[in-house]
Amino acid sequence: MSFSDMLSVAQDCVKHPNRRAVWSPELKKYVCPDQFAEQEIKLDYNSRTHPPISPQFKLVFLTAAGGTLLFALLCVVLTISTGGQMPGALEKLVNGFFDLVKIGFGAVVGLLGGQQLQGDKQIPNQINQL
Repeated sequence: MSFSDMLSVAQDCVKHPNRRAVWSPELKKYVCPDQFAEQEIKLDYNSRTHPPISPQFKLVFLTAAGGTLLFALLCVVLTISTGGQMPGALEKLVNGFFDLVKIGFGAVVGLLGGQQLQGDKQIPNQINQL
């Protein structure tokens, strides 16, 4: 999965968080099947490289991304509001928030990577060959 594919997954999660999304080879992006019910657009429900995206995945992704942005914003606001000269307790609080930002970033990247691995049916064969 390329970086643009990961952005396509993230974009669909933000645009339609409560609907299932399926890859459209014609449009080269994820779309909600009910949007194109009356049109003649081909949808790939069994794509190996672009698996369908469930509403549950979108909820978890948006929660991780939203929490990461919230704590990053808190870090920036607290640092700017103190002019960079923070008392010890506040500095520990900001460092704790920054740790949550790092964890959230890892979760977001892991979710996007895991979404691609979910559809890659060749992984078990590659592991057995090792």
